[in-house]
Amino acid sequence: MKKIRKVFAAMIVITLTAVLLAGCGDSNKLGENFDEEGVKKQAQEDITIGESGDFDAWKERFVTEVQGSLTQDIYDNYLKILEEKGEFEEFGKCAVIGQEQDGKKYAVAVCIVKHKNGDVKHTLAYDENMKLVQYVI
Repeated sequence: MKKIRKVFAAMIVITLTAVLLAGCGDSNKLGENFDEEGVKKQAQEDITIGESGDFDAWKERFVTEVQGSLTQDIYDNYLKILEEKGEFEEFGKCAVIGQEQDGKKYAVAVCIVKHKNGDVKHTLAYDENMKLVQYVI
């Protein structure tokens, strides 16, 4: 019985490793129109705008197609979450990957922002014009 458990556990580890390594291929390679450091810098700027309380400036950072669905209520809910986390302290780690959907290339930045009462993970996606297409915390 112990031997079966060990074999089963080994199979699970091998399967998980294979799945994780499959995600490390070129499918997440950043497109040639993006610069990793530039995406990180823009993400930090957009997070700063988002945390500023200026709804209009935040909304303007998005592609036109998304702007119509953004409301003051959505933004206020975002600010409430940040308020619970307390005062901004510093930017933490930020990772950038590339994504492709329907033949269009995007850059996705996942940034940790340290606040007095805990960290907030921001996920921002950009089109090739560096306009936001997604902003999630």
